[in-house]
Amino acid sequence: MEKILDIKNLDKSFGGIHAVNNVSFAVNKGEILGLIGPNGSGKSTCVNLISGVYKPDSGEILYNEKDIVGMTVPDRANIGIGRTFQSPKPFSNLTVFESVLTIALLHNSMAKAKVKANEILELTELNNVAEIKSGKLPIEKRKWLDLARILAINPQVIMMDEVMAGLNPSEMEESIKLVKKVNKQGITVVFIEHVMTAVIKLCNRVIVLNEGTVLSQGNAKEVMKEEAVIKAYLGGGYKDA
Repeated sequence: MEKILDIKNLDKSFGGIHAVNNVSFAVNKGEILGLIGPNGSGKSTCVNLISGVYKPDSGEILYNEKDIVGMTVPDRANIGIGRTFQSPKPFSNLTVFESVLTIALLHNSMAKAKVKANEILELTELNNVAEIKSGKLPIEKRKWLDLARILAINPQVIMMDEVMAGLNPSEMEESIKLVKKVNKQGITVVFIEHVMTAVIKLCNRVIVLNEGTVLSQGNAKEVMKEEAVIKAYLGGGYKDA
């Protein structure tokens, strides 16, 4: 399969803490890849390295076969690398529509940006709250709005950081449907998550990090039954959903 991201021997330390230690993995175009592991395993550091928040101490980050290590966060966004955050921070005083429009204007004329914003709101099912102030949305809708704003940059790959955290079962099911809809638009998804039910429903393949290294990778259901993975992360083990 064609790779959209190829992470090679990535290293990052903070003081005496080796947060990411010789990590290598690839993300294939069009897939939903799960990036999982216990707290402190290096997931968020990997996301920050790929998105450009941190610069690696060593290693390569290839995006469509081009090394992007020297590129800034805005430059990476402009070539199609997007991410959501564990705790969304909406433009509280803007409406939902205005929040998406503001980002769409970075790449389009006003007329085209309005069309783009409305298309995104329909896709993310936020069109019914388009005129509500973003700061008044419940957590589920804030997460969807975070995703909607990323869609406005025309991403090729989105790293979704714990989008299921804090959601009830009904909200989680709706969010799983939304992630699938986004993926069907041809967008590659890196799904960083602790909720294993969602991982199993969305991801055929997972990368498991532990203490800054790749512990295992492969088919989601098979990997989650490995003794080393159960010991490091799953505690009581994984049961088929």
